[in-house]
Amino acid sequence: MTTENTILNPLPVRTWNSLKMNEANYSGEVPALSCAPEITKLPDSMKLTHDEALTGISSAAGELSEHLTGDSVLIESESEASPAVLNYNFDGGKTARLFLKAKENATLPVSVIMTGEGTAVLEIKILAGKGSKVDLSVVQSVGGESDVITDIGCTCEEGASFNLTKLELGGKSEYVAVSVDLAGEHSSFSANAGYRVKTNQSLDMNYVVRHTGRKTESDIFASGILENDSTKIFRGTIDLIKGCAGAKGTENEDILLLGDNQINQTIPLILCNEEDVEGNHGASIGRLDDNIIFYLGSRGISPEAAEDIIAHAKLDAIISHIPDGDVRTLAHSLISDDSDGGEDAKL
Repeated sequence: MTTENTILNPLPVRTWNSLKMNEANYSGEVPALSCAPEITKLPDSMKLTHDEALTGISSAAGELSEHLTGDSVLIESESEASPAVLNYNFDGGKTARLFLKAKENATLPVSVIMTGEGTAVLEIKILAGKGSKVDLSVVQSVGGESDVITDIGCTCEEGASFNLTKLELGGKSEYVAVSVDLAGEHSSFSANAGYRVKTNQSLDMNYVVRHTGRKTESDIFASGILENDSTKIFRGTIDLIKGCAGAKGTENEDILLLGDNQINQTIPLILCNEEDVEGNHGASIGRLDDNIIFYLGSRGISPEAAEDIIAHAKLDAIISHIPDGDVRTLAHSLISDDSDGGEDAKL
């Protein structure tokens, strides 16, 4: 299905229109064809069913949900579990829908690998039950000429935690939306987002965390590389809603520029309607120090190789949070400068 100016990734509170940062406009295709995952690992303690849905989970993707149809996969955990691994191949343009449910005091670690050539749309909705822990890692390595849209939404009940590791390594134009509702007291969310936006590629990210429960905590960290003529925008919102006394929210971004003519926009937004809360935000941006390039050059390392070494080190810190060892190994192989994802990016 072709869309006309679909609004994606809107800011919860708008800023000046002249800045062109309030939302993204998408006029491409939202495929009608569904994509079923290849299940590489599924522990016995997890249950998988089809054609199920989790309703009432919020989204930060804007109008995307209006265009999503088709089958879905639901994975549930009732106890402690080892990691599950799912491979989604989006060849020809496909849409995938995944639902995750961790029951009371359960653990649910899941790694998702996105590959293929063609428009890729992935929706993930999560319900983290009381006292549960959900670990989700998504390695996005779709072919370099594709549109990629990822919409992740989660609700955390009392004492639940949601840990997200998100690695953006593919796609021509990519849109990432993450929405988390910390509804239960003492619930928490942590995000480690890594990206490498290559020449003439664009990345649009929108992270929204709503603190409604008391003594809730969130920590969003984004770190990545922008190469020649690339474009990136990061919207990070921490919403401290009345009644969330004792809540703490932090967001930080660290950006490395390699080459020239990049466009970077970062909006760290903290909304507050409660007195007894803490909100922190920060961002840093810079280029490689000439002294580092000179030092590595004196040891026979070219400037291009030196840049690749530094890029690896920056993303290695993000990859270390992926719970499955095989997926970590795959992610390491994908962050090299000559990797372009697509069909080769799978276990």
